[in-house]
Amino acid sequence: MHNNRYPDIKILSKHYLAKLIIGRKLPYDAALELINDSMKNFDKYWVDNLEMSNPDKEKWVRDASRSPLGILLKSIDRNVLKPHDNLLPDFIYGGVNGLDHKAAVKALLGVRRKRILLKLDISRFYEQMKDDRVFSLFYNKFGCSKKVSQIVAGLCCVNHGAKQNPDEYKTLARGFSTSSRLSVWCNLDTFLKIDRLVKKELRGKDPRIAIYVDDIGVTASKATVEEMVELYKKIKTILNSDKYQKLPLNDTKTKIVLHSGDTYDSDGVYQGKWSFEHLGSQMNRKSLTPGTKSRWKISDLSYKMKKTNGKNKDIKKRYKALQRYKAYIKRD
Repeated sequence: MHNNRYPDIKILSKHYLAKLIIGRKLPYDAALELINDSMKNFDKYWVDNLEMSNPDKEKWVRDASRSPLGILLKSIDRNVLKPHDNLLPDFIYGGVNGLDHKAAVKALLGVRRKRILLKLDISRFYEQMKDDRVFSLFYNKFGCSKKVSQIVAGLCCVNHGAKQNPDEYKTLARGFSTSSRLSVWCNLDTFLKIDRLVKKELRGKDPRIAIYVDDIGVTASKATVEEMVELYKKIKTILNSDKYQKLPLNDTKTKIVLHSGDTYDSDGVYQGKWSFEHLGSQMNRKSLTPGTKSRWKISDLSYKMKKTNGKNKDIKKRYKALQRYKAYIKRD
């Protein structure tokens, strides 16, 4: 019997996959050829984006945007995955149509005062998801055939590490069009467990949770630092309990922040004052404003604008972009 948590996609053949991705500029024959070409020339059609990658943290951003593979992945994301966004729970943000980081932070505001925030960050999120996990998603959860599941996993994953010096195992490709949605679906069961835990442990305290890609935010009203420390430990246990796919937390980024700004680490040790913000946005009583980094950048560019009398086009362009971002964050 099909699990209603997951879409019943049931792609049973490569030919049916081709039918799903056809469009006005991509008839069936061309769609089938696009799949065959991308499978045959897969390694030729993607590169490492060295500018955006972080080798020291083993994070490699892959770029297939200007290739047939990139066109195929966009089509799979748009026509196979995106139509099922409505099945995802309402605490999932990022990789979901119309739900960005602003929506995630706004959801954490809650309705009761004296809030406390638990901020968690999953280490190397995409790199934790091996190709067999993606295969299992399509085969066991989406009801696709074994062959199609192998094809899709093969197209969405690359060897871990630098392309010129790869490791033997494959993981979800950071930067591919399909990766954000697949990362959510691959971890849905785990995220649901965390949601249930948060609501149980913080019952009666207006608990809110927002998961935005690899960032997890939890807020509650009148909860203690000690309660949030215990919640953090239990969430960490859930993330490390899956024998097939563990999701380790970056403990150095774990913070417990009171609305007053008093900040504690994952052990409940006081760390000083910190802005009550998440995902780059400061949370006020009922509204959002740009976070510390954005405010600093706006102030710095404002000073440079005055110094150059607004004649430096690059500074002017960046200043206007940040002002638009500020207006967007503050807008209800």
